[in-house]
Amino acid sequence: MGKHDETAPELLNIGDAYTFDCGLKLSFTGFQGPDLDEETLKERARDNGQRGSIGSLNFFQVDAVVENVGSKRLKFDLHYQYHHARVGDPARKTTGLDLHDGALFDVVLHPGRRLAGYFVFASKKEWGDRVEVDSKIYLDPSLTTLSSVWVGRLPGAPRSDAALVTTTHALTASQPVSASAATVTAVQAEMRKRDEGKRIALENPRLALELGIGDPDRHAGFDDGGLIDINGVEAEALSRAFRLSSDAASRIVGARARVSGVFTSVEEIVLYAELSPREEQLLRERAVVLPW
Repeated sequence: MGKHDETAPELLNIGDAYTFDCGLKLSFTGFQGPDLDEETLKERARDNGQRGSIGSLNFFQVDAVVENVGSKRLKFDLHYQYHHARVGDPARKTTGLDLHDGALFDVVLHPGRRLAGYFVFASKKEWGDRVEVDSKIYLDPSLTTLSSVWVGRLPGAPRSDAALVTTTHALTASQPVSASAATVTAVQAEMRKRDEGKRIALENPRLALELGIGDPDRHAGFDDGGLIDINGVEAEALSRAFRLSSDAASRIVGARARVSGVFTSVEEIVLYAELSPREEQLLRERAVVLPW
């Protein structure tokens, strides 16, 4: 338990935001279907302990946004804290599939900055369409715990039926998607590809190497959404890939030389290259760090 716990009002609606005393603003912005093939989702459900018929599962994604609206830099830890969701009435616990934006973990968020992430769950089809998501955030170093429960229903799901109908499917069936909405969807899809590439690079660097993650010159059949291995490119490529100034790119290359040519984490890059908050955010979006 932290030194101080702050709890948002219970059962906030999806789409509503709550600002905690520390200046951290939190909201779950909606539901949609995961942008991954069904076999990948089923495999992940098995890996996370789902038993019985995998074909009887519904998969849904909850989108989240955290924003620093205060005046101080905030460091917080979201490891596995969004993996508790319930579906149905009485509420039943779902299976968290651990498919989320790596940028939401061990975050240092500067004033005025915001990050978006997503969390994927599996639940049995017969459980219904009402969804509650428990959230916990641990602020460091104060050990303050921020918690809330968010509630919503998947749009289009019949309230007396077991089926979960996702936002993606409902839009396809009922209304055309505008050009701007299609652009947003395409960009979000690329972001999710980068998230998956980052996860693989963190958990299994050897697999990342074989897949060519972070190496735009290698075509191994895996789309990483445009990730760049920060240990494998020079200043000009850094500047172009991350929209960094030539000065920032040169600082990164110089810092890399001082650590024997290999960074071990993005945090190390930020420290040794003395990156500004904006430079750090630009780097984090597309950077992976592979140990060779």
